[in-house]
Amino acid sequence: MHSALLESLRSQGAVISADPSGMRVDSFGDPAGEASAALTGCIVAQRSSLGRVVLRGKDHRDLLQRISTNEINGLKPGEGALTVFLNPRGRILDLVHAVANEDQVLLITSAGNCKRIHEWIDSFVFREEVTLEESSKDTLLGLYGPGAGPLLENLTGLANLEDLRTAWHREAQLGQMRLRIIRTLPLAGSGFFTLVASEDAASVWVALVGAGAVPAGEQALERLRVESGVPALGHELSEDQNPWEASLDQAISLTKGCYTGQEVVARLNTYKKVQRKLAGLAMDAEGLPDVGSQVFQGDRPIGKVTSSAPSPLDRKPIALAFLALPHPPPGARVEVDSGGTRLAARTRALPFVSS
Repeated sequence: MHSALLESLRSQGAVISADPSGMRVDSFGDPAGEASAALTGCIVAQRSSLGRVVLRGKDHRDLLQRISTNEINGLKPGEGALTVFLNPRGRILDLVHAVANEDQVLLITSAGNCKRIHEWIDSFVFREEVTLEESSKDTLLGLYGPGAGPLLENLTGLANLEDLRTAWHREAQLGQMRLRIIRTLPLAGSGFFTLVASEDAASVWVALVGAGAVPAGEQALERLRVESGVPALGHELSEDQNPWEASLDQAISLTKGCYTGQEVVARLNTYKKVQRKLAGLAMDAEGLPDVGSQVFQGDRPIGKVTSSAPSPLDRKPIALAFLALPHPPPGARVEVDSGGTRLAARTRALPFVSS
């Protein structure tokens, strides 16, 4: 993290801890309030713990086309796509944003997974003209909530940012500073990344906060992620899951040619073999269920909890879980066995905010 940005964050009360992927901003002193602010306005968060890999060379698009789930070859400059890297058994290595420019594709990986994805891609490079570079020279910020698009439009003069598809992007100016605005998965209804030169990051941060964005840390983002039903690496994204289970339909092309894991993905879809899928749980009482807790309907085990957090809406505990198909209807009563204690809950459709 650039020293000027770090100083700015600390001056605003950031609680910072060490993290394998860099300095982590846990909160600005009030995770619940930060998460709540996103529901009606806009929050801004430091997201440089997310990995970035840049691919160049005349064969870089063809390579990504062959080893990930979505259509890459057809992307034009300014476009992008969510795509999934799978192992040969069709299990998830990571969900990434593929951000296309004229002569390169930027991949935004999950936090702590940049090196693994870099090495995975590199293992498929033989005679292809492809170069890979892990990029940390720029700073990645995230803006979330219904006010994120309007705030960015007011600051940059761009229009219709909410119309961008996920991973589509636009170049922008903020005074003399250049930034790239990238649509990302919505938390509290909307989400954007801003990619900016690290030496300008502190000034951009100050401008965003001055325009009304509320500073937020990772604890608030986790509450919003669970509320929004967005899967995360190590929770809903792992080599224990296939992409259909994690509801990654928008990251899968059913019309492109072969890619690593494609046969498994296609067979699961064609023959309706997906046996479980992500769902929400609203707990009846206080206390977060442990990750890995079994979910029961009556005496029958129907799934496991993968994430839990206090709701940004009312601060009551909510959870994500993989539940057997067919799902109980929304509002159905279930129990979660957390550390030997049975906790009552109701099933919810995702995202919680609109269910």
